[in-house]
Amino acid sequence: MNQKVKIAIALILCAAFICTGAAFLGKSLQKGNTDTKVESGTQEASDSNTDTDPTSDSNTDSNSDSKTDDTKSDSKSDSKTDSKTDSKTDSKTDSKTESKTEAKPDKVKAGLFTTDAQYRKTHKYCIAVNTAQNICIIYGKDADGNYTKPVKAIVTSCGLPSTPTRLGTYYTKAKYVWRPLNGNVYGQYATRIDGHYLFHSVPYKGQSKSALKWEEYNKLGQPASEGCVRMAVKDSKWIYDNCELGTCVYLYNDPNKKEPLAKPSAIKIPANSPNKGWDPTDPDPNNPWRKK
Repeated sequence: MNQKVKIAIALILCAAFICTGAAFLGKSLQKGNTDTKVESGTQEASDSNTDTDPTSDSNTDSNSDSKTDDTKSDSKSDSKTDSKTDSKTDSKTDSKTESKTEAKPDKVKAGLFTTDAQYRKTHKYCIAVNTAQNICIIYGKDADGNYTKPVKAIVTSCGLPSTPTRLGTYYTKAKYVWRPLNGNVYGQYATRIDGHYLFHSVPYKGQSKSALKWEEYNKLGQPASEGCVRMAVKDSKWIYDNCELGTCVYLYNDPNKKEPLAKPSAIKIPANSPNKGWDPTDPDPNNPWRKK
């Protein structure tokens, strides 16, 4: 071979070697870049996962803060709710208590009567009338201030079966020294129970104490009236003098009740008595019965 050919072959081989080395060096550099990228990607992925890992400290803190906030919120909410509930409960309780206190009157039922504190302050007596037995009993106050103490029994004439005395509880309305009654007659010392019903004496033919209808007087102790409660003058006057207006009157019909006081015996006026026009119990000083 000539010298030129040798030089050409040598240049070709040298160039091939250089190309091979360059190729190897390029692959090495490429591999190095790839490893760097993989490592960088792994770290990013790890960093990224750290933000989303449910067991991470960051999540724990976040959850802890969230729970703390929720707890505070719940605490505040509970506090407000409890406060409002307590306030409403207290308000309702107080309101109900006050309402009940205001609505509940101071009433006491004792024996035959139900009375309140005001009545007990202003009234000495209550009156009971058993129309079946034609007896009236006055009740005064016992040691507790209730009207269970019988103090006076009165013989009466209540309504006939055709004109019965009205039953129930009433409070006296008015008083009259003389009061016109049905049948053009008059009653002495009358006290209105209710409506047309009164306590009064046995009827008189006029407003004269000497005009007593003595036949009616002799019926005391049995039904005889048109609904009023008749009694002797001394007894109608006692109620007139001693029982304030507004006195409680309880009228009932019980033939079998054992009354706490016995019914007084009624006085009978003889038909031939010159004094038969007067009630024997009338306290008037001019009463001829008193002069004996």
